[in-house]
Amino acid sequence: MSEYKLSIIVPTFNLENKITNTFNSIKSQTIEFEDIEVIFVDDHSTDNTMKIIEGFSDDWENVKVFKTDENSGFAGKPRNVGLEKSTGRYVLFLDGDDQLLVDSCEILLKNIKSDASEIAIGSHINRYDNGVLEHIPAMALGGKEVFENTHDVNLLNMTPAISAKVFKKEFLLKNNIRFVEGIPAQDLVFLEEALLNSRKVTVLNNQYIYYRNIHKKSVSYNITERYLFGMIKAYTALFDLFEKFKIDYDIQKAIFKRHLGFFTTQILRAKNLKILTDDELDKILNSQEFNELSEKSAFDKLQIIRYFEYLRDGKYRDGQKIIRSINVDEISYLSLKEEKESLINKIDVINEHNTTLTEQNNNINNKVVELQKDINSIETKTNDLTKENRYLKSENSNLKNELDEIKSKRLWKLLNRL
Repeated sequence: MSEYKLSIIVPTFNLENKITNTFNSIKSQTIEFEDIEVIFVDDHSTDNTMKIIEGFSDDWENVKVFKTDENSGFAGKPRNVGLEKSTGRYVLFLDGDDQLLVDSCEILLKNIKSDASEIAIGSHINRYDNGVLEHIPAMALGGKEVFENTHDVNLLNMTPAISAKVFKKEFLLKNNIRFVEGIPAQDLVFLEEALLNSRKVTVLNNQYIYYRNIHKKSVSYNITERYLFGMIKAYTALFDLFEKFKIDYDIQKAIFKRHLGFFTTQILRAKNLKILTDDELDKILNSQEFNELSEKSAFDKLQIIRYFEYLRDGKYRDGQKIIRSINVDEISYLSLKEEKESLINKIDVINEHNTTLTEQNNNINNKVVELQKDINSIETKTNDLTKENRYLKSENSNLKNELDEIKSKRLWKLLNRL
């Protein structure tokens, strides 16, 4: 097959007990499995993961396996390798320990094609080790929304959950959009760059795409120096993008509150659970990398420099209070949607009044028609009476003449007798 409908790129690292479930969720899709190109990119697993995915490749012609040169530690590099090797018109990135819902591919492809969008986004379900399920909608909207203004706070501030999204490959290549390698949160930077470059984005808020399995060993739970330094680099890259695309500071404030709020929570977890020592945290938060992030112009404009000072001084709770106290203006698409619905309601009321006025106008017109008929009838009768009057006048004139003639004759006879 020269081109698949969809390429699904799956990075793997030590997933021997999970990768089969992930692969089976791809095989079980409602679209034909032969229309899907599955690309596994292993990041130097030390267990049997490589053997298992090579077995998939032996059994299926549309399954391809690649391997990074060395372990990169995060999914960015394997995803980039998979993107370069893919041949499908659309691409979906699926983590090797997650599973797609059975109709996910069909739903995403159907909508991204019908809307002519560069990106189609669905919701997902967090599934924890204890079996708890948490439904995570893409954003606080109702059903399907198509954004043609992609510099919207709801769009830019959504969860990065990369596996719930499908991208047009040509669009990614044309804009040179790639994952930042060697850091966590590379999916956040990738998504924001894609959104900022896109012309149209479809959001399917009521369509769930995959189960995101969250384990205690997940990256976000494994807080190391490398992880926190990587988060700082990711946020720096994110705000570089905002400066490049001149994103409104109110929108940046909303995104800052969410993501650096998460970062502060991770710092507190690392301290409270004694994952990192005070000296290790001090090293991170007084590093050149953290200073570069704090110097972003957005933070100066938003007057929240104090947040960074508190973190440098080890006053993490005070920093968290600043974030929580930030008032984010509701400039969201949801507000605009509510205004639109209000206008629609007003239009409906106007239409109802218009319908009533139309009915009244029709009634008046009907009465006018009836009156016109009466007028026409009266005019006809008047014309008839006028004709009759003329006839009677003529008859009267004739009778008068005859009477005069008779009178004249009688008078003549009378005179002759005399």
